[in-house]
Amino acid sequence: MRADGIREKFLRGGTAMQELVEPMITGKPYPIKGLIAYGCQIFHTLPNVQRTKDALKNLDFVMAVDVLPQDHVAWADVVLPEATYLERYDELWACGHKTPYIALREPAIDPLYQTKPAWWIVRELGMRLGLEDFFQWKTAEEYLNRRLSSIGLNIEKLREQKGVVVQPGKPYLADFEKDGAAASPFTTASGKVELYSDALEKSKFDPLPKYEATPDAPAGFFRLVYGRSPVHTFARTQNTPVLNQLMSENEVWVNDEAATKLGLKHGDRVMLENQDGVKSGPVKVKATPRIRKDCVFIVHGFGHDAPGMTRAHKRGASDAALQTKYKLDPISGGAGLRINFVKLVREA
Repeated sequence: MRADGIREKFLRGGTAMQELVEPMITGKPYPIKGLIAYGCQIFHTLPNVQRTKDALKNLDFVMAVDVLPQDHVAWADVVLPEATYLERYDELWACGHKTPYIALREPAIDPLYQTKPAWWIVRELGMRLGLEDFFQWKTAEEYLNRRLSSIGLNIEKLREQKGVVVQPGKPYLADFEKDGAAASPFTTASGKVELYSDALEKSKFDPLPKYEATPDAPAGFFRLVYGRSPVHTFARTQNTPVLNQLMSENEVWVNDEAATKLGLKHGDRVMLENQDGVKSGPVKVKATPRIRKDCVFIVHGFGHDAPGMTRAHKRGASDAALQTKYKLDPISGGAGLRINFVKLVREA
């Protein structure tokens, strides 16, 4: 039995991360006593931040591997500072799109401030645990060359091609013909794109998805929706000097007519307070006709509570902090987060 319920509580899926928090608190179906957070800002990734903090208090050991002194790092027993992407080799980037390619990421400079790349951290931990057989290479270059050798390449040949090798793709069904007979790239039982799923029907789920209406916002509240900005990557880049200059904090998008009814104008600062009394902000109002009257929108990744992130600390509002409720998809275990509502409270 898996603690997150995949393939038991849920039909299929990857890891239902938010479902691992409850076992840390209750010890059921079995105790979880340790956590390694690698490159994952858990307070900006998992809903119900206070519940996550309660879970961390229950653990015997927490390790954080990160490039920044983010909020969750202060909760770790051990912090391993990772080199940034400009200072390290990473795994080969292999993309199987219409034009498949393999790309190399290599360091532009040596790591600064005694930081180490992830491959070095993992290998050194493995060697100390007696797992030498799993690390039959000493450097990242040796590892990557071994990977590339299976297709007759090496790092030098990749560099000669500016770090990217393009391979022939298979974008059409005709590309999958075998001995003149039609074949299919789809792994479904029918070999086709299935809009009606027999597999779901056998598992007692709707074989054809049905629309389920969501509750309307309570009086005085707006549905909280969130999304990305092309300037920032999740909650990782808000402290980066150039990107912080381009977008130093998020705004709360409010329909201009709804803002007028609330006595708010463009540029006013408000606190966001959700249906459970949790607050985040202050954040600037962006009064605009380009949003529904029953919703507000903020860009994800702001509202850090980390003094070490001197540019991003306490700037804007955190959507994750306001997501105290979520609804689970019974098939994948994925969390639906847009079922939280907020009201706008003018900053005193």
